[in-house]
Amino acid sequence: MMNDLNKIIGQVPGIVHTGGNLDLDISGISYDSRQVKTGHLFIAVRGLITDGHDYISAAIQSGAVAIVYDRSDIAIPADVAAIRVEDSRRILPEIASSYFDHPEEGLKLLAITGTNGKTTTNYFVQHLLTGSGMETGRIGTTGAQMAGVDIDLMHTTPESADLYEILAEFVAHGAKAVTLEVSSHALAQNRVDGLSFDVAVYTNLTQDHLDYHGSLEDYLAAKQLLFKGLSKESIAIVNIDDPYAERIIEVCVAKIIRYGYNSDAEYHILDHSINRNGVELVLETPYGQRVVQVNTVGTFNYYNFLAAYTAAISMECDIEKIELSAKSLPAVPGRLEKMKNKAPFHVFVDYAHTPDAVETVLDTLIKAYPDQRLISVFGCGGDRDRSKRPIMGEIATRLSTLAIITDDNPRSESPDVILNQIAVGCANRENFSIIQDRSTAVLSALAQARAGDVVAILGKGHEAYQEIMGERHPYSDMIIVNQFMEQHGYSA
Repeated sequence: MMNDLNKIIGQVPGIVHTGGNLDLDISGISYDSRQVKTGHLFIAVRGLITDGHDYISAAIQSGAVAIVYDRSDIAIPADVAAIRVEDSRRILPEIASSYFDHPEEGLKLLAITGTNGKTTTNYFVQHLLTGSGMETGRIGTTGAQMAGVDIDLMHTTPESADLYEILAEFVAHGAKAVTLEVSSHALAQNRVDGLSFDVAVYTNLTQDHLDYHGSLEDYLAAKQLLFKGLSKESIAIVNIDDPYAERIIEVCVAKIIRYGYNSDAEYHILDHSINRNGVELVLETPYGQRVVQVNTVGTFNYYNFLAAYTAAISMECDIEKIELSAKSLPAVPGRLEKMKNKAPFHVFVDYAHTPDAVETVLDTLIKAYPDQRLISVFGCGGDRDRSKRPIMGEIATRLSTLAIITDDNPRSESPDVILNQIAVGCANRENFSIIQDRSTAVLSALAQARAGDVVAILGKGHEAYQEIMGERHPYSDMIIVNQFMEQHGYSA
């Protein structure tokens, strides 16, 4: 890491003014005053709710010896180094990259964006790359991971200062490539600025995050930022079956590779068949027709695998090694994860929290278990897109034998308001109930399950908490399921 403040800011554009003694060694960088330690450089960033400039005094009291800021009305004490810039948020990635000695420069970088499928595609492509001999780190919704590194994350895409620190950690553990889920929030907030992606994958676009972006058009515009930033030497891998695919392609100067079921795609699925080892996919590729055995099921997972397969080939991995690794794709936590137990019914936990994801998961389970009852448990998050709530209610009651509406992460909203808005979409149906407490709702679904039934618990997946009135409380759907199984003698 580079500790010399003068050298760090010497590589950063957009400096308006400096003051105080800049001949300092920096022990770390922070954008959150609660994380500041003695000797840190504090970057005051304006957020949606809070403004880091309001916490400069707190950062100094905690030991910050230098401050980066962009407001002209801020006065920094004379004994603290002051660096005023044009835009603190935009400069944060530059400072982080400089401080951590530009770890991105020695890595092949792959970005994955889209409403659904990012996490599974991320797991799959890391597995294929590593299995092909390219040691690969993964960053996304379930954390940052590679051999020797396992880091919990608060966001799908970390803030840039955290992101560069993780990249540096990966490099120290021998990473040659990193796969990264890139959310629309991250793109709008410049979190991945400064990263030059070798490959970028677009999965799909469906309704989500309209509370933040305001409209589907603005949500799309945020996704397009990733592809606008690609160079002519980069590769964009696009799901051609998605209605917004051409809108992604039109803003991109990178080489375009299409995937999907559409015969116009360079990589497309011709057929699939289920066997005792999983699924055999017949693919048309630039390398001719390929027959690939995978241990995953469901059309949405075939899309996820094909995206990962195309990406791994685009990153110049050996196709034979890729296809060998495809036989042992990893289970993704909370993504249509079948709970292991001895119950006479089936229980799946999934992260689905958008209308499209809920419909896809339920439809997949209906096709997999066509003659069985389907019981679903789901809710909608507070302080998020309210318009999707009745839509999800309609989908769940249409596709489920019984739907139980419950809390997800209410955050600062009234749970009753959220539940009632979901129920609007269930009008004229009698196959649903409302049970606000999530653990009670899950237990109710399990208690009502008969032999052969399918119980789908949706919305939280891998998450191990519920956020209520600004506080995170320990909670896990999987733990509740396992407790039920143990109490009833169904433990695996």
